[in-house]
Amino acid sequence: LALLRPICRLSLRLTGQSDVHQRDDLTNIFGETYKEGEGISSKLPLVMLTECFAKFSEGLIFREVDKARDSIQQYLSIQGLTTANMNNSGDFFRIFYAGLASFYVGRELDDRLLITRGNWCKDWIEKLVVSASTWNFQNKAYLLQAEEQFCERNFDAAERLYDAAILSAKTHKFVNEQALSNELAGHFYLDTGRKIKSVNYFMRAFESYNEWGAVAKAASLTKYFEIGDAA
Repeated sequence: LALLRPICRLSLRLTGQSDVHQRDDLTNIFGETYKEGEGISSKLPLVMLTECFAKFSEGLIFREVDKARDSIQQYLSIQGLTTANMNNSGDFFRIFYAGLASFYVGRELDDRLLITRGNWCKDWIEKLVVSASTWNFQNKAYLLQAEEQFCERNFDAAERLYDAAILSAKTHKFVNEQALSNELAGHFYLDTGRKIKSVNYFMRAFESYNEWGAVAKAASLTKYFEIGDAA
């Protein structure tokens, strides 16, 4: 329950059900009851990592930079992400989002340390493309590479990599990551002054998020559709 709760909260927000009543306490298999924030994370470090993961993912997905900043810094300090100790392939999903969140926050706040940590995550995912599965990891590597190039202001390279990430996610049936790749490409074009072009990517993200079932997240993108009309 302690591990599932932060992810459930994020899932409910994505689907527009975040107002559903949730219990304030958690009971484990030993019958011990905890309230959120009352020491459960210190007793179960994996719970703390999961809570941080859910929060920085939420900050990334909903463009809440303060939430993403605080939780990604806490996560990285706990996890100790370095090229030397990222050896558990089961952590790939958290590390993928940690890389995206690090690039996002690092770029928004001009924090080079976070951008460097994003690069560590990118390097780790790139290795999995070769050593584990092109099908599972190619699109993730492309998206991290795109975000890296955006941070470094190599815009031509970033454009190619965003499109590669979108195509790979579509080919390999990761509809949620197809949505995310389109959205991040939209923010890239918006932030680099190409407002009309950004709308096409936001609209594709809207379609993919709806297909995935994240209807509330999809609805949050409609405000970007008006940018093209205003431009």
